[in-house]
Amino acid sequence: MLRRPKPTDSEADILREQNQFLTSGAPSAASVVRHPVKRRGEAGKDGGHREESQKDVVTIEDLPDELPSLTPAPPKKSKATRVAFEDEDAEERLDTHDHHLTAVLSRIVERDTSSVPVSLPAFTGMAFPKVLHRSQTTVGFCVVRFTQQLGCTFRLFYRLLESWFSSGPRLVSGQGLPGPNSTVETMRIHRENRANLQGMSQSEIVEEQKKLLSQLDPRLVEFVRSRTAQSFPLSASTSTTSGDKRSENDQSESSESKPLGVSTSAQKTQEVQMDEEDGQLSSSRPVTKVLPVNPQKEWVHMDKVESEKLEWMSDLPAPRRKGTEKAMQARFDFAGTLIPPAEDLPTHLGLHHHGEEPERAGYSLQELFLLSRSQIIQQRCLALSTLANILSKARAGQYRSVLTGSVLSTLLDAGLLFLLRFALDDGVEGGMSAAVHALNALLVCSEDEECLDTTFSWFRGMVSFPLLPSAQDEEDDEDDPCTDEILKETAKEKEERKSDQEVATKDVVKGLFKMKLLPRLRYILEVVRPSPPVVEDILEILTRIARHSSSSATQLLDCPRLMGTVMTEFVPTSWTASSVFPPQSVYGLPLHSAVKLLRVLATSGRHACARVVTARFCAEPSELLLESSEAFRVTTEAYRLWAVATAYGQACFLFFFLSRSSSVVCNVESVHRDPESAPALPGLACSRWRTRPGLAVPDSPFPLLTGLGLLLETITRIHKGLCSKVSVIQDHFLSSQVPLEPKVALYASLYHQVALVLLSWLLPGSEFLAHELLSTTIFSKDFISEGHSGGPEAVELGELKLNEEPVNHTSPSLHTVGALLREACTELPSIRGCFLTHLAHLDSSVLSSRDSYLGRNPWVKSHLLPELSGPILPLDWPFLPLISLYERAGMADGGGRAVEELPHGALQAVTNCLQWLLLLEVWRGDALKVIPPVAKLARLSCIFLCSSDLFLERPVQRLTWGLFRLLTRTSCLDSLDLNVAPPGLASFEDLYLALLSQYEAVSLGDRLFGCWVLLPLQRRYSTTMRLAVFGEHVGTLRSLGVPLDQLSIPIERFTSPPEDSLPLLHLYFRALVTRTLKPSWCPVLYVVALSHINSFIFSQDAAAQFYGRFYTYVVNNY
Repeated sequence: MLRRPKPTDSEADILREQNQFLTSGAPSAASVVRHPVKRRGEAGKDGGHREESQKDVVTIEDLPDELPSLTPAPPKKSKATRVAFEDEDAEERLDTHDHHLTAVLSRIVERDTSSVPVSLPAFTGMAFPKVLHRSQTTVGFCVVRFTQQLGCTFRLFYRLLESWFSSGPRLVSGQGLPGPNSTVETMRIHRENRANLQGMSQSEIVEEQKKLLSQLDPRLVEFVRSRTAQSFPLSASTSTTSGDKRSENDQSESSESKPLGVSTSAQKTQEVQMDEEDGQLSSSRPVTKVLPVNPQKEWVHMDKVESEKLEWMSDLPAPRRKGTEKAMQARFDFAGTLIPPAEDLPTHLGLHHHGEEPERAGYSLQELFLLSRSQIIQQRCLALSTLANILSKARAGQYRSVLTGSVLSTLLDAGLLFLLRFALDDGVEGGMSAAVHALNALLVCSEDEECLDTTFSWFRGMVSFPLLPSAQDEEDDEDDPCTDEILKETAKEKEERKSDQEVATKDVVKGLFKMKLLPRLRYILEVVRPSPPVVEDILEILTRIARHSSSSATQLLDCPRLMGTVMTEFVPTSWTASSVFPPQSVYGLPLHSAVKLLRVLATSGRHACARVVTARFCAEPSELLLESSEAFRVTTEAYRLWAVATAYGQACFLFFFLSRSSSVVCNVESVHRDPESAPALPGLACSRWRTRPGLAVPDSPFPLLTGLGLLLETITRIHKGLCSKVSVIQDHFLSSQVPLEPKVALYASLYHQVALVLLSWLLPGSEFLAHELLSTTIFSKDFISEGHSGGPEAVELGELKLNEEPVNHTSPSLHTVGALLREACTELPSIRGCFLTHLAHLDSSVLSSRDSYLGRNPWVKSHLLPELSGPILPLDWPFLPLISLYERAGMADGGGRAVEELPHGALQAVTNCLQWLLLLEVWRGDALKVIPPVAKLARLSCIFLCSSDLFLERPVQRLTWGLFRLLTRTSCLDSLDLNVAPPGLASFEDLYLALLSQYEAVSLGDRLFGCWVLLPLQRRYSTTMRLAVFGEHVGTLRSLGVPLDQLSIPIERFTSPPEDSLPLLHLYFRALVTRTLKPSWCPVLYVVALSHINSFIFSQDAAAQFYGRFYTYVVNNY
């Protein structure tokens, strides 16, 4: 039995089944019936009969006579039917009812073109054949359908268009109108519309326009407007040659061939008026622009004119001339040179390819940032190289006189660090190399490195400060509910919690660590193996990172395979001499920059030194198979490396002698501040160090003097009896037990002044020197020769003022300054013990510094100095005991607090501090000039604020009176400026308010305290303090009984010039009228208030209106 075919059967299976069916002779399940084709003729014709015999007709049972409707209908259930065959012609039935697209396309007959001649296009001189535009053809069927559907609306809308374009129909040409004479009909409609418009007033026209716009479809109106706006620029450009010559009639006649004609000036005026009255229309038509090229219709894709693009083809305008006061945007060439705003450079240099200010040559920083993110590698490399050149010139100070602000800070704030880090991941070696060069220009200062290398052989030249940014206060997290958890976090966890942007803003090097810079540099060195300049740049970058801090050096050493690659490739034990100079590759050759990197890492600590120290270059430069200059630099860096190692007591077996290392420590916070320095990227400020005055110049005598001094100090420590044999020994080389020679004693006061100045200059790492100066020189009576050579007596004679007229205002006669100085000289050992006690927190730093200075190498932990936060001692260190007592007993916010009992030894500490201040103020005034007078007054005010009765103690009273006499000298009063905030305080006014509150509470009418309160009330100082006394603290007037003869300040400083503050004069007048101010209670301020009131009332300069204002003010307030 035959089976039906299955979907899985192949073609061979189907053919095999067919052969079996044919050979079996079984009847077929379907019969074929031949029917004539009626559409091709009758059945009796021959042709039709032949076609009938060749057609197969298949009939299907239950086939509907009509096709189902296309509209959706409810689904009907159909029963399974079988295929049946009938004698009916199904094709004819389908053809009768078939309206589908296939019925149309089923009778496609190809036309016979064998007899049609073929015509080739004519040859022309044009490169391309002429383009056929749609405007040259008839509108066609679509326009006809469009106009027929519009009906009457077309005429209304056409009239609206005619009101806008009075010169002729512009949008519709009339070709779609029925009839043979459509053009004539169009012009008739046009003339009719014009006649109607001329008979209407302007208000009627506007009203009809609004009415028509409200009736029409808004989308249709918008379509017409857009078509008009698109066609206007093209018509405007062609109107420049012929528009002015044609008359209105000529334009009307040519409207058939040019439907988008040129509008006249009258038409433009009408359009502007309509737009002003109709808010929906634009305010004016586009202004005609003179384009560099007039587009032609024959040009491809120029049917829409883009003026902005065509403007690029025009000539550049002339650059702005000199003398302008407006700030100009800085533009640079590819070498980083700043281009003057008015300089006109040729365009072939490639410096005009930017959108903003196209007339100016050069690129701005913003444009270089944009260019560095280009997809074209050449543009990226060019932008990064230009940024590198700009950074190099900025560090060299070439922009200081011509640019405002710091270029380096501006670039960092703009995100340069992230841009360079992303560029390091460039897959193209050229872009990666340009990024490395730019990063080197950002981080490395060649002058700093050169200065450090030059001073390495000086005394302690191998030590240096870490290049850390200045310490910044952390944000206040008190309001954070997770404060307790945050406080438990370590510094490392806090650093990890911050984003890259936050870290990089405060510290560039830490930001690079967080952005995984070291693994990327290791990959470049190990895998990419770049060219020699890129290798040098990477090694210099690593050296700058190692100078950042000891932790940075440790991270650099711990980076996997980084230092191993450097040691293997650039510090090899053996190599082959290169036959080409310079070599094309430095891999396998020793580099001096690699050895310098090891040396800088070794200075970070003894453990780091033990990891990198090597004895590979213990040879003369001539023995190295290198170029002579490179061999000399490699050998020099090798010796410096071993000098660092021997300073730790390591690798000493390699050398039996090394030069005595002598150097000076570079100051990160130098007085020569670099304007290009950024807070997040500090440097040594060594720019132009060769030509700038200072110690670190090539011909400086400082290294010789320090070396000689070190030698003499070593000799005198070994045998103190040799001091008499050396006549040039300085005082700071001697201990306190060695008596001074007579010749040296003549200059003892000079040595003492130098020691005082030097003490305030010492930086962290020199704590041992500070301790030695304080112990042996600063408080030594041998160096204060005035104390035992008639100094106090001379001061007493000066107190008598024999050469001057008698003075009425004097301090208590029993307490002369001379006697106080005599007592202070006898208390110098006690004073020294007091200050050393308050500096006991530096003991650990003193011991560490002593090991380094005395050459105790096995105990030296690192040659990287502590973080630089300022000098070891503050400038106001003579006030240190007094400030410490105030911090313990007083309130830190400036308010006083009564203390029942002073801490143990507080009275003696304050007495010693005041004695030392009195001694310095009289005999060493130059040493205190670095402290502003307002700071001195603020520090001494702690005497009254830290306790309720300390100022009443007799020794404190005597010494404070003496200091008050010295501070109120004429020269001191002239330099005292209370309008400047004292260091550490927001303003002096806040401190004075605290003094007033303390005076009201605990003064008991003390005259010393009263003089202290009266001092800031001088006329030249702020009115705020006088308003506070006569206002909210008016109670002080009852007990401020300082007599005029006891005040050491001239009364003229309180009364002159006359007061001009109406509120204060009002308070003066109220205090006098209400008798709150009496001469028996407060004689000084009584005289002051009375003087100012009299001057105000009886002054000839005061006009009547001024007196009237004061009278009105008094009446309104009483």
